[in-house]
Amino acid sequence: MQKELLVGAVALCLIAVAWFGGIFSGEEDGPELEPFPEFSTVADDGVTYSNSDFAGAPYIVLFSAEWCDTPCHTSMHAINSTLNGPQVIVLSTDPAEDPQGITLSDWHDRANSHDDEDDDLGQTLDFPFAKGVEQAEEIKISSRPSIVFVNSDGGIVDLHKGILSDSAEIISYWESAGGSI
Repeated sequence: MQKELLVGAVALCLIAVAWFGGIFSGEEDGPELEPFPEFSTVADDGVTYSNSDFAGAPYIVLFSAEWCDTPCHTSMHAINSTLNGPQVIVLSTDPAEDPQGITLSDWHDRANSHDDEDDDLGQTLDFPFAKGVEQAEEIKISSRPSIVFVNSDGGIVDLHKGILSDSAEIISYWESAGGSI
């Protein structure tokens, strides 16, 4: 009789563990993230970049436009100096080939020189500048800058609209995408 009670108790425990395990283990990986749209674009350095160039590591897509100066350039430099050279691609949301006569190369040069006065850093932005109109439309980018933090699986973790210059906020976004300092 004790043996039957023991077997029954063990069976009941196993059922309880299986039931609770089934209820509480379904969301271990978290919600499925929207993937960053597929892209293949020629940047100002003449290289064609696509999602596969960034696969396997977190990265940042900074949506801007050739004519977006201070808010966009400030965000670019803040991200670059805070994260010490993360994987970044800057994509233009302007469909014109050279809006206001500004080429991709001119745009990159203007962004680089943004911090070259007075006591500024004079840092170089070592990331590509390219067109990304379709990708901006697909994820409904409507303001410049808009900064997208993408994890190593290509999922969009965060989207920040407007200027981003606070180091703590940049680090928080970057770490949420799986990046490290």
